Amino acid sequence: MIYILSSKKPAALGLGGKDTWVEIEPPMSSVQAGKKFKSGDQVYFDASAISLPEIKKTAKALVKNNVLWGVIDPKGATEDPAVFFFDGASDYIGPALVKKGLSKKRVAQALSWVGKSDTKASGKGADKMKPGETEPTRKRKSQKLPAGKFEGWKSIRAGTTENFFFLFVSLGGKTNLRSMVGEASFSTIMNHWRDVLYQAFRKADALPWMETEAHSLFLIPARANNCKAAIEAALKMIVSSKLIGVEKLFLKIPVEFTFALHYGETAFQAPGKTGAVVSESVNYIFHLGGKKAEEGHLTISDDVSEEAIPEALMDMFLPAGTFEGIAIRHSRRFVYEK
Repeated sequence: MIYILSSKKPAALGLGGKDTWVEIEPPMSSVQAGKKFKSGDQVYFDASAISLPEIKKTAKALVKNNVLWGVIDPKGATEDPAVFFFDGASDYIGPALVKKGLSKKRVAQALSWVGKSDTKASGKGADKMKPGETEPTRKRKSQKLPAGKFEGWKSIRAGTTENFFFLFVSLGGKTNLRSMVGEASFSTIMNHWRDVLYQAFRKADALPWMETEAHSLFLIPARANNCKAAIEAALKMIVSSKLIGVEKLFLKIPVEFTFALHYGETAFQAPGKTGAVVSESVNYIFHLGGKKAEEGHLTISDDVSEEAIPEALMDMFLPAGTFEGIAIRHSRRFVYEK
């Protein structure tokens, strides 16, 4: 079943009065949510009625029960929806979609994309995998990278849909640096971290697009040379992680970096104005980086063609199964001598 946690009337959430496929429930505590919702449910938080800290706290309880969750943001209260995807959200519905009006079909698309379906939302039963059966892998999307040199980010008009490489970067992975070093030190570390990233990916013409906590998302121009430069930079950072942690970030604790790379398309908006940006590719890279990528590795989806990977580094990447229907590869693990 589909639920929306909100104190608002259906019309304020883009719903009609007779939308029986969804139920509106009042905001509740994480304990209450953990008891009420079960695997197979989809829960949306109304960002205009529930604070970000409360959404994140309650979402953790839902994840433990394998409940899919998303956010409806009718007033655009969230500056950057990336904060939700980094925490495992499966959907974000912004002001434009709310104004247009939510439909059963729209929500069903989000459910089917993450590999699960709700029979009341989609009207179709989900195909269950048999014992020993592996996740189906879709064929790589056909792609032809543009030739020539990238003309700069100012050459791309806001609102136009373009192809990009998406690079997810995480500092510390699952390590909670903020709690380990304190608020003041964490802020200083993050400033140094931004400088390190900008310098490392400058040759790739990488655009720092979205950021939250210790995670960043860069757009890389859809050119083979730009992607190759980004891959080389990521691997160099992984090899030099200990040195970077001590000399650049001034950390007294060891830290590792996590990278994920994907190719796809999205509507382009300038950094800081990405609140309304939602696309399958953006969703996927957040999920790949936050759920599947591993510390000390660069994970590449199969949508990144071999044309965009340095030939000399092809042997660095090993098959790592599939993630949400797409084949992926992990970079080899670097072993350091003591």
